[in-house]
Amino acid sequence: MRQLQLPVWAKPSFDERFNELAKMAGRLPAVEPLRQKQVELEGQLKQELAPRLYQHLLNWEETLNYRNALEKEWMYLAGIKDGMKCLKGIQDFTSD
Repeated sequence: MRQLQLPVWAKPSFDERFNELAKMAGRLPAVEPLRQKQVELEGQLKQELAPRLYQHLLNWEETLNYRNALEKEWMYLAGIKDGMKCLKGIQDFTSD
């Protein structure tokens, strides 16, 4: 079975929508208390850790966040491809 590929021209539109959804997810009521807790913990770490160690922690967090974003974007695009396959299958089925 041939894998469905997204057209090159479509990727910017899907990327923009992904970014919109990520912003919306960041504003969910359940997320705000977690964001506040993260800010508190970050302040505590900054106070208690040596500057060099704190910088290592920030670099680790940046890498983790970037990896997480890439994984989520991949899943989002996989979901779009799956949806397109389902739609094509339905269209093929109903056109017979």
